[in-house]
Amino acid sequence: MAAPMMADEDKETALQKVGNFLTDNVWQYAHIAGAAFLFYEDRLLFACSIAGFVGLLGGCLALEAARIAPTYGERLWRAVVPVCGALAVVFSLGSRLMHITAHASVCAATLVACFGVTALTVRGDKDARLRL
Repeated sequence: MAAPMMADEDKETALQKVGNFLTDNVWQYAHIAGAAFLFYEDRLLFACSIAGFVGLLGGCLALEAARIAPTYGERLWRAVVPVCGALAVVFSLGSRLMHITAHASVCAATLVACFGVTALTVRGDKDARLRL
C-alpha cells in the first residue's frame, strides 16, 4: 500500500516541478520574444534603448573612476535602471509624436540623459561605498 502512495506523491512533485518551471522560466522567454518583436517593429525604440544602456554603463564607469562603487548601492537598481528604461521609451515616443526625424540626435539626448541620471542619482547613495 505504501508504494502506490509514493508514486502519487512523485507524480505531484513532477507536476509541480513542471508548473514551477513554466512560471519561473517561460514567462521570461515570452517577454524576451515580445521585446524582440517590438524592437524589430520600432527601430528607433531599439536605438534609444541601446543609447540609454550605453549612458547607464557610462555613468557607472565614470563613478567607478571616481572611486564610487555604484553596483553596491540600492539607488542604481531601484531607481536608475527603471528611470533609464522609461527615458528610452519617452524619448522614442516623444520624437515620434513631435515628428522629429533626427534619430541620431534623439539617441544622443537619451544617452546624455541616462548618463546624467546615473551619475547624479548614484553619487548621493550612501550604500555606494567609496573604494580606496
